[in-house]
Amino acid sequence: MARTRAALARNPFEYGRELGIGELVDRVDELQQVASAIRNRAKLFVIGPRRYGKTSLLSAAGEAAAKEGVIVLRFDAEKFESLELLAAALLTGATRALQGPLERTVALLGRVAARLRPETSIDADGSVTVSIGASRTVHGELPLLTDALDAIEALAKESEREVVVILDEIQRVVVEHGLAAERQLRSTIQQHSHVGYVFAGSATRLLTAMTSEPNRPFYRLGARLFLDRIPADDFVAFLETGFRFGGIEPEPGACVHLLERAEEVPYNVQRLAHESWELVRADGGDALAPTHVDAALERLVRREDPAYTQVWTTLRRNQQTALKLVIEEGGSALLRGEVVRRSGLSTSTLQGMLKQLEAMELIRQEPSAGKARFRLVDPFLAAWLRVVQNG
Repeated sequence: MARTRAALARNPFEYGRELGIGELVDRVDELQQVASAIRNRAKLFVIGPRRYGKTSLLSAAGEAAAKEGVIVLRFDAEKFESLELLAAALLTGATRALQGPLERTVALLGRVAARLRPETSIDADGSVTVSIGASRTVHGELPLLTDALDAIEALAKESEREVVVILDEIQRVVVEHGLAAERQLRSTIQQHSHVGYVFAGSATRLLTAMTSEPNRPFYRLGARLFLDRIPADDFVAFLETGFRFGGIEPEPGACVHLLERAEEVPYNVQRLAHESWELVRADGGDALAPTHVDAALERLVRREDPAYTQVWTTLRRNQQTALKLVIEEGGSALLRGEVVRRSGLSTSTLQGMLKQLEAMELIRQEPSAGKARFRLVDPFLAAWLRVVQNG
């Protein structure tokens, strides 16, 4: 009977999409903090590494806020090649969300965003799209964005609607436009009282510095929420429940082993669990053992060999050496004399390579108890390297 259920069941582990409120593992406190910021029209910075479920957290918070009647304008800054397009998307979202006659809404937009000279068009499905008539060559990209935020503040005030702007990967704006972006964004949004702001990003060191250094414009602009690891016990319970729901009984220690192999990174945990479930089901089994997890991981990284090979071959030799050192030493105490000598690099060269790998988003620093260690952004890269170099 168990085999029949496993053969018919749908894989309970999904990855590569935004999760809904009921699908998040733990994150109850984090969700409440984001909800509180939205409810109080506050400013909040959500800081967390890639693959940690930050986007799903924001999606769930936005979903909950929308159910309460809040206009949620949520965009990923990395998905726009210019701030002009991001500003237009914000205005389009606000215009579509406002209720009332179209002519009155368009007239309101034209009044509060006069500096941007907004141009509206009606799509085939009847929805409004807003483009910006103001030239960025004259005004600059940053003023286009800040003027759009000012317009949204005015829209919220005049329409008496609750509004929250959620901008993910906000570091893109700052990296491209430097300190001027921080100054202009702060001078704009600190005057807003009708719109809540949630800024999120995966450049943890940059965003931490931006919000904690007294000489930076974002210092004390808003509260900070650091996404940490999901508690291991909660994650294991989630995995065991998922496998059982899918008709597969995990052996003692199997889910702990899965969590360790994925280094507790939420995206990687979900993906390895998905692959492990598929492997057991394909074999006609009804139990998950640690050996299944290992086999699933090897199958996964072999399937992804072209992608990992491309990453590896684009690295220079010294970068490859530094990356392997992070893996072999667990990311800790990499500048000890013994470790440096074994690497064949000088201390300064090794430091430089680590900074380059971090800038390439292949590794990141994880602070803990006053210390920091380097971790791979994608822990499966280490598994791939072991597979291809050990035969």
